[in-house]
Amino acid sequence: MTTILFLKCVLAGVLGIAFHIAVIKLPALKQRSEAANKPFSALDYFKDDWVTILGSVLTVAIFLLILDEVVHFNPIIMDYVKFFFAFVGFVGSSILQKAFSKTEKKILQVIDVKTDIADGK
Repeated sequence: MTTILFLKCVLAGVLGIAFHIAVIKLPALKQRSEAANKPFSALDYFKDDWVTILGSVLTVAIFLLILDEVVHFNPIIMDYVKFFFAFVGFVGSSILQKAFSKTEKKILQVIDVKTDIADGK
């Protein structure tokens, strides 16, 4: 693998993560925050969930580390390697954010409290 291809793969993975956060995660959190009448701040999201975002970057790094074994198994993968890195970045971020997002849990707690109050519990 050339250095340029290596850098393009890293960039594709990081862009996959950024795409997930910018297009899916932040708008969904903003919508839930508005439903809960809780102020939303993208900066607070990054402060709360930086570990999860770092985990997403590590997912891309792990895939980069094992790429030679995957290519050895099926060499045609090299024709689509940048796509796979973008996919790994996006999907890795999606899974980790769904499982470990602190911001989402905070918003859902506010919604739970408000629905309990509305239900008279």
